[in-house]
Amino acid sequence: MRATVRQDTKTGGDRTRWSRWGLAALTVPVITTAIVTLMAATPPGWSFPLLLAAIPAWLLSGLVWLGALLFRTHRRSRWVLVPPLAALVTFALAALDVPMKAAFLVSEPALTRYVESVPGERRWESTHEQVGLFTVDQVLRRDSVTELVMADSGGFLEDCGFAYSPREGAGLLDFSSVDRLTDTWYVVCIDYD
Repeated sequence: MRATVRQDTKTGGDRTRWSRWGLAALTVPVITTAIVTLMAATPPGWSFPLLLAAIPAWLLSGLVWLGALLFRTHRRSRWVLVPPLAALVTFALAALDVPMKAAFLVSEPALTRYVESVPGERRWESTHEQVGLFTVDQVLRRDSVTELVMADSGGFLEDCGFAYSPREGAGLLDFSSVDRLTDTWYVVCIDYD
């Protein structure tokens, strides 16, 4: 009788251990991919290198999820809902620009101090400085508008960043797209195609 109880306990322990590994195999790829996607959505115009990493990671996460659906024990588990819900929340946050707007709110005081420290009329200047949560790659000031191009933002033929215009949008006609963040800050992109 005792031998039978011990065998059942061992089997139950192995089943629980497999279940934990299965749970980790199901959730870790999609959560990691969601984090990479939200990091890609943080710079204005998205981070192209991180976006390139996120696409195959989503495909792999989807394959892991579909593979988990082949096992009856996983199909019955509530955990099988985690990957599609994580994908849905991630895509919704990215579509609403929540990561970029949150990073901007945290970085706005540092960005404002940086822009106000830029001397006089300055033409393009290449730099690689960390300002708040963003890395400024280039700075241009003209007609009281200061443009900050962010590193790794935009695509092959696009530069994106922030523009600081203390006169409510004056001088922002040269950009392909302009989205207002605050009274003085704008997300701007320039397409070169």
